[in-house]
Amino acid sequence: MRITGQGRPRRVSQADIARRAGVTQAAVSLILRDKATTIPEETRQRVLGIAREMGYRADPLARRLAKGRSQLLGIFTYERVFGTAQRGLYHPFLLGIEEVAEESGNDLLLFTSAAMSGPVRSIHADGENKLRLVDGAVLLGRDEIPADLEQLVAEEYPFVFIGRRFLDDGREVPNVSPDYRGAGRALAGRIAALGHREIRYVGANSGLPATADRLAGLRDGDLAVSSSFPRLDGVSPAFVRELRESGATAVVAENVDYAEAVRTVAADLPVAVAGISEENEDERWSGYGIPGRLVGRRALEQLLAALDGGGARISTVDCPQHEGTTLTRA
Repeated sequence: MRITGQGRPRRVSQADIARRAGVTQAAVSLILRDKATTIPEETRQRVLGIAREMGYRADPLARRLAKGRSQLLGIFTYERVFGTAQRGLYHPFLLGIEEVAEESGNDLLLFTSAAMSGPVRSIHADGENKLRLVDGAVLLGRDEIPADLEQLVAEEYPFVFIGRRFLDDGREVPNVSPDYRGAGRALAGRIAALGHREIRYVGANSGLPATADRLAGLRDGDLAVSSSFPRLDGVSPAFVRELRESGATAVVAENVDYAEAVRTVAADLPVAVAGISEENEDERWSGYGIPGRLVGRRALEQLLAALDGGGARISTVDCPQHEGTTLTRA
């Protein structure tokens, strides 16, 4: 490290080494990258010795870029990752992403500055794609901006979304998702085996692809399936009374919060949960789980495969069934 006239340390450059060694900067670059096949060994050793003496340290990003990639991968979430409301939702996915990044020798960059007004971020908020700072990115979020996905596909930018998402023309973007349809089909079989014929799906997010997949799986079975999307505080005794009068004898809840709301006002009503977080330690809930860590792992593996020019564009991960005690006979 050299000292400038103002007393501040300055990084030793390859040009500094070249001047000291009496060779060209191109020769120094070849020697430091171990590609000096035509340079005499004596010259090579002299340059390496001077580099050590001067305290030269290679720029890690430049060294990575010389190999064709930065080895930086992005994580972009449309909502805050570390907020208390979302921690349980995102944490397992992030664990899986981190594991594969570490195993593959890549670093992760979490994008937080691309914010619009309000709680939802945008990739192109200031007119440019900030994800260009990294080789590719994994995207998460319930409130995605469709125009972002349209532009990423148009730019042929490598990304994988966690959860199924579609463009305006119906094309599905590269994604990894829990197999909610397969899990719902298996759960429907369990419910029917307990003597139920009519059930009610209760949740908050009617427009999500995940909700459509959950309902499709339940309807693949031999059940009559209706659905309601009340606010959480709308799950009242009157709501449950209407549910029973409609003929439903069991509830499939979108998450544990809705399941608890139902059981609070109707402790005897059979309930299953269509998506139990891996971080939920209450084993009493019947239903199926969200394989968040495995989905996160698969998402980054799929992104790395895409960067290498291959791999699947769309894939699913099986959801584990939970026996629990809350789903009982009709």
